[in-house]
Amino acid sequence: MRTTNHRFTAVGATAVAASLALAGAVPVAAQEEPASVVATTEVMGSIVEQLVGDAADVSVVMPSGANPHAYEASARDAETMLNADILVSNGLDLEEALLSILESAEADGVTWFQAADHIAALGAEDDHEDHDHEAEEAESDHDHIAEEEHDDHDHGAVDPHIWTDPVFMVDVVEALEHELSEAGIDVTDNAAALVTELEALDAEVAEILSVVPEDQRKLVTGHMSMGYFTDQYDFELIGTVIPGLTTSGAPTARELAQLIEDIEVNGVTAVFAGVGTPQAVAQAVADDSGAELVEINVPQLPEGGDYQDLIRVLAVTIADALSE
Repeated sequence: MRTTNHRFTAVGATAVAASLALAGAVPVAAQEEPASVVATTEVMGSIVEQLVGDAADVSVVMPSGANPHAYEASARDAETMLNADILVSNGLDLEEALLSILESAEADGVTWFQAADHIAALGAEDDHEDHDHEAEEAESDHDHIAEEEHDDHDHGAVDPHIWTDPVFMVDVVEALEHELSEAGIDVTDNAAALVTELEALDAEVAEILSVVPEDQRKLVTGHMSMGYFTDQYDFELIGTVIPGLTTSGAPTARELAQLIEDIEVNGVTAVFAGVGTPQAVAQAVADDSGAELVEINVPQLPEGGDYQDLIRVLAVTIADALSE
């Protein structure tokens, strides 16, 4: 924990103790402020809040519904991040507009936890068919021993949307528990309970999706945001309205024509798009291909809900659209 967060200086604590002694009271030791844990996104904020409970002050930088690829920090956001004890981000450049502030905070001594450092990430060209969680479990074991250096944040074309697979989030929770413990924040009981919930969530999602026939387990999404989901739950990603892993790209007329053809050839019945995807473009793709446009917001928690609710909503939305 950073010493700049002490509520009293040593001199101030001594003065208080002297005043209490003169008044005949028993001196009380100077208290530290609770640790400040700052999460960048709604998803990471939900995980942190469930882990930390009342053991630290938790704040989330991005408001509900923000596009994490494009969100730019206000002056107040920057101050919050720079004054944190621990910063928790998704990593893999998901929060691309916040990187300079995150790096500055780390250079100033703030502990920066990047969730994606603790899972085996998928590349943009991965086929999402043979990914083995056992492999990344072995890889993540070393995270409980030593943390990697973050001098190089150029991860290349690697999929940052790790939260769409709740099994990966188990690895994140276990690694974050270790990080918080190192900072003197005991979350052992909460971590155990959350891991149990996430494992049950994985089984629940598989059951929800079991109604989708094998020949209908094909997804078209706004951008490449569902790779981990398709891998874990045996779907195939046919294509995306916006090419690539972020929402900053723009499709060409040729790319859209190819996507429409792919939808028709593969018998895809729904196009799933939401935050960050131009509505008019997504609607045109759906109309021209004969598919239904279905709203789905991968980074946005349901109103009043948590991370687990988000994953349930994704699963139910997909199951309802593809099982009709």
